[in-house]
Amino acid sequence: MRQLARELAIMNARRFVYGLAMLLLSGIAAPSYATEPSRAPSAFVADLAEKTHAALLAPNSQTFSSADRQRHLGGLLNTSFDVPRIASFVLGRYWQEASEVERHDFTAVLREFMLRVMSRNFTGYSERSFRVIGQRAEGPAGTVVHTEINHPASGQPIRVAWHVIDRGGYRIVDMSVAGVSMAQAKRDEFSSYLWGNGGDLPDLIYRLQSIMSAQQSP
Repeated sequence: MRQLARELAIMNARRFVYGLAMLLLSGIAAPSYATEPSRAPSAFVADLAEKTHAALLAPNSQTFSSADRQRHLGGLLNTSFDVPRIASFVLGRYWQEASEVERHDFTAVLREFMLRVMSRNFTGYSERSFRVIGQRAEGPAGTVVHTEINHPASGQPIRVAWHVIDRGGYRIVDMSVAGVSMAQAKRDEFSSYLWGNGGDLPDLIYRLQSIMSAQQSP
């Protein structure tokens, strides 16, 4: 459990969910492409950030509780991210071996973990600026939207690429921070843990739940 806790502490501090929290909780300085169909994926990403800004960074958001923030973020997560697809990818071959109940439980705990980190990081990113800088096609149904955040303390931009698919509606399935795929990083970490523990997915789920419970305790 100590090994998993250490790995998740690293995951919490950087890469996938860290990048997710930073971009969702950033201010908006992005052009609008809503009237240009070819720019629709860029508009989708910009709109997601704008909705988060409007919901959580508005003046009355100062009275939001942690539960309020998680409800708002949960709604955005459900409509903008393909969490089941992300869950299946990060589990790799273990997803194929899992029962329907195990798949459901793992997807739920992954979603909850993402929400916890997003909510916990809310306060620290109210002054970040976000903008879309371009996009490129990635396969028949995919688009990579390139974005940039300016960090006010360092003045250095952080570039993050959002991987968006169109399957009857846009959904985010991954992002790359400085060229590193966050979903692939999580796949490597979870696969390493499961391989070292006999592929015991219920144990992984239980330990993830235990770690989140411990983090929530005063």
